[in-house]
Amino acid sequence: MIKLLKYGNTNCYYVEGKNGSILVDTDWAGTLQACYKKIKELDITKIDYLLITHYHPDHMGIAQEIIDNMNAKLLVIDIQKDYLHCSDKIFEKDKKSKFTPINTEPLIISCEKSRKFLSDLGIDGEIIYTPGHSDDSISLILDDGIAIVGDLYDLNSASAFNDDKINNSWRSILSHNISKICYGHHEQMLDK
Repeated sequence: MIKLLKYGNTNCYYVEGKNGSILVDTDWAGTLQACYKKIKELDITKIDYLLITHYHPDHMGIAQEIIDNMNAKLLVIDIQKDYLHCSDKIFEKDKKSKFTPINTEPLIISCEKSRKFLSDLGIDGEIIYTPGHSDDSISLILDDGIAIVGDLYDLNSASAFNDDKINNSWRSILSHNISKICYGHHEQMLDK
């Protein structure tokens, strides 16, 4: 089961399996109360893991607060490990938002081991590396045809960028028989 958590500027997704759950992305620092309100509305009682599609401020702003307050574990794909703190300096300059940098030891796995990890949670799918928007971008691909792609450039406009990384990422995503694309900021797209 997948639920959209829209409580700010970023689309976040709750994916629940038989044995565990994953929250994909958070929003800006300062949105924790709005997040809690949406979690309550959607009757979400537990978040086992937090997966960030890429470590830009609008996708990881309340990551540590979710980890601390919901007892979630941070799941990091190995190609992302050097990017965990790339937004810290942005938040240091933003005096309006209360930000807590990630200060927890993450669980680091590879894309190759993601299918087994997700299967243990009762989620059928895998995590793939999809650079293009950023070098640390990943996507969660569910076997039922849903792809959560974060900020990867919209499929309809990706070709205009004429960028091999973006085009290769989309080829990789679409090779999984995708029927629904869930973006970080766009409306969900039902057709390829």
